Amino acid sequence: MTGKEVLKIKRLATDIRIHVLDTILACKGGHFGGSFSEADLLAVLYSGKLKVDPKNPQWEDRDYLVLSKGHAGPALYCCLALNGFFPVEKLHTMNKLGTMLPSHVDRTKTPGIDMTAGSLGQGASCALGIALGLKAQGKKNTVITVVGDGEAQEGQI
Repeated sequence: MTGKEVLKIKRLATDIRIHVLDTILACKGGHFGGSFSEADLLAVLYSGKLKVDPKNPQWEDRDYLVLSKGHAGPALYCCLALNGFFPVEKLHTMNKLGTMLPSHVDRTKTPGIDMTAGSLGQGASCALGIALGLKAQGKKNTVITVVGDGEAQEGQI
């Protein structure tokens, strides 16, 4: 990895955190810690490691990101907006009535979300199901799961 690529990743991680702070404050609710803790990971993944297409979020050959700790959705929302999945201006609608950005990520509402998050620990099981389904179809997509400490203590993992 070149120095230029590292700087790009660091800049994206910083931008994600800045937008998370702004979004949560504007919406008067959300989880800073869980969102901040995944900013670096998201920056690496969305700086070219994850095979995705913002213009076609349901692209059949995409890689999948399962954010099991759905309460950390603000970071993923900010990352997706910064990468062109939807306008950055939408971030201030998070948690508002009729928004495409509910408090926990929802694949039926937000472009770029691959699994709706709910009870702690379900993400690992769902990611495994996605991976096995893709394998059964002979596909080579990558499936990545992000879990939090809470679900590691009480979830299905």
